[in-house]
Amino acid sequence: MDDARYRLEQISFSSPAYQEMIALREKILRTPLGLHFTPNELAHENQDIHLGVFHTVSHQLIACCVLTQINAETIKLRQMAVDQPFQRQHIGSALLRFAEDIALEKGYRLMILHARLHAVAFYEKHGYQAIGEPFLEVTIPHMYMQKKLS
Repeated sequence: MDDARYRLEQISFSSPAYQEMIALREKILRTPLGLHFTPNELAHENQDIHLGVFHTVSHQLIACCVLTQINAETIKLRQMAVDQPFQRQHIGSALLRFAEDIALEKGYRLMILHARLHAVAFYEKHGYQAIGEPFLEVTIPHMYMQKKLS
């Protein structure tokens, strides 16, 4: 990201930044649906890659996502969230590019995701292809999407 106001970084599981990440994901993705993370769900994230965007002045976490290995060549982008005051400022795009770069560095060649229907156009703009029909996940319609990384 070229904007000096923000820094992209990997977040360690169970660190204070990871706790901020859980809170942001709850606020943006779960609470509006009446859902909350269970300890069991979060325990399964210990092998995942956690990425965040921090505001350099306030040190506040303003965006995040999770990468989960599917197999040796495929990784799944999950839980992409940008705090509301920072949405529509290209922060999500920068985080997505960062996630793709990290995945490539680790040898993955395909990124998959389940996009909420309102986010499909965002991912299509970044080269992701929708496959199949919408399906329900966490009580709302999603679309399976994928992109070959290069």
